[in-house]
Amino acid sequence: MATELIEGNGFSQLKSIVKQIGYNKDVDIEFATVIAAPPSLRIQIDNMKIDLDADDVVVAESLLKHKRKARINGGETVEIEFDGVLTAGDRVIVASINKGQNYVILDRMGGDDVGA
Repeated sequence: MATELIEGNGFSQLKSIVKQIGYNKDVDIEFATVIAAPPSLRIQIDNMKIDLDADDVVVAESLLKHKRKARINGGETVEIEFDGVLTAGDRVIVASINKGQNYVILDRMGGDDVGA
């Protein structure tokens, strides 16, 4: 099997691989920018002319303020609060489901190469 090089930055390559290997006609991977942080969440999906607000998207729990229970080194269970919430300007990975009828923010894009 010949190796095919995929052009573009890391995020463009990821999007291309997901489309080739994990293609699902009902799900598309998009990139977006957070315009306003929760609870008044607003995002701008790349190449879309309208903003989506909190009522239009579902956000993964890891991107919202939340608490989890953990046991460290077999000790007692402790509750840890995570504050890694979305902020204006964050670049995010969004799953567009059912031809853009539903949107799910999956994760924040990190690193220096965040332009997709």
